[in-house]
Amino acid sequence: MKLVSVDKLEPGLVVSENIYTIDDRLVLPKGTVLDEKDIARIKAHSLYNIFVEDKKMAVEKKATVAQEDLSYAQRLRNSEEFIKFKQHIEEHAEALEESFKMIANDSMQLDVEKLTEPVYHLFVEAGGTAGVFDMLHNLRDNSDAVYMHSLNVSLISNTLATWLMLSEEEIQVATAGGLLHDIGKMLIPSDLINKTTPLTEYEERVMREHVVKGYELVKDKDIDNRIKSCILMHHELRDGSGYPLHLKNDQIDLISSIVTVSNVYDDLTSRRPFRNSICPFTVIEEFEQNGLEKYEPNVIMTFLSNIVNTFIANRVLLNTGQTGEIIFINPTYLSKPVVKCGNEYVDLSKNRTLSIVSVI
Repeated sequence: MKLVSVDKLEPGLVVSENIYTIDDRLVLPKGTVLDEKDIARIKAHSLYNIFVEDKKMAVEKKATVAQEDLSYAQRLRNSEEFIKFKQHIEEHAEALEESFKMIANDSMQLDVEKLTEPVYHLFVEAGGTAGVFDMLHNLRDNSDAVYMHSLNVSLISNTLATWLMLSEEEIQVATAGGLLHDIGKMLIPSDLINKTTPLTEYEERVMREHVVKGYELVKDKDIDNRIKSCILMHHELRDGSGYPLHLKNDQIDLISSIVTVSNVYDDLTSRRPFRNSICPFTVIEEFEQNGLEKYEPNVIMTFLSNIVNTFIANRVLLNTGQTGEIIFINPTYLSKPVVKCGNEYVDLSKNRTLSIVSVI
């Protein structure tokens, strides 16, 4: 293995360590046999040196074409790091299910530190704050409605609290609040939790009881009161339209506000038994339009200004049928970036009828 200047890269060199941007986003996984497009991609991220193997490999024309056809997301899903992360988060989801059930029937003590330990392992394994979203964006085919979702919300809450530059203690509380926010669903009939068609009005009322049931489950436990608030308040909205207490504005504490945004984003962008996942940029646009009314302003603006950057270099499908890579985020219209489609640069903010319909 040797360190090589980006200016001296040649096709055939083999990447010996994952290549990340300065904000910890994966550019290329280790083992990639570099071609001209890979080298251009590395240079586009203003990187200076990378580690490569001592021996070069032949770059076959067929392999080069295949690599060029792969999107950023496809490369990530093929990487060893993603495969391991997916395996580990699924294993942790199974363990979390067992823990939640035992806590609900009072056969296991609620140990917050022990429960959240796997979240921190997953966070490190994903490669930090930006890496978490790279991983989660590519797990959206999973329809689990409680345990995987709880891990996702915990990871997102940890990341959002970090973006907000909260104290380490507050980040830990947000991580735990995100993990435990749906524990009340252990006390909702399983046939309702696992229903594959949209809920009726009555079923929706029963489902909403999970926040109160969850709070009742933990209210006398020896855990931080802010975690209890997350369980009770994660469906409250600042305009009073949430539930169960229809709280407004500062009646909702900061940590609960973080978990609320994390919960809504993960729920909408994940596949559910009765619907497909919603495109992240559709969710981002909804947040832009109504977020300041519903969510704590600093929380939602911090989330939006950071989440969009995790999609740079991703390939997307436009409502025109065109595909291209996101190369620039418009700070005024975060859901309308500039997309490079072939040799054309499409600025979605200048034609508001254009939109991203999926990340591919």
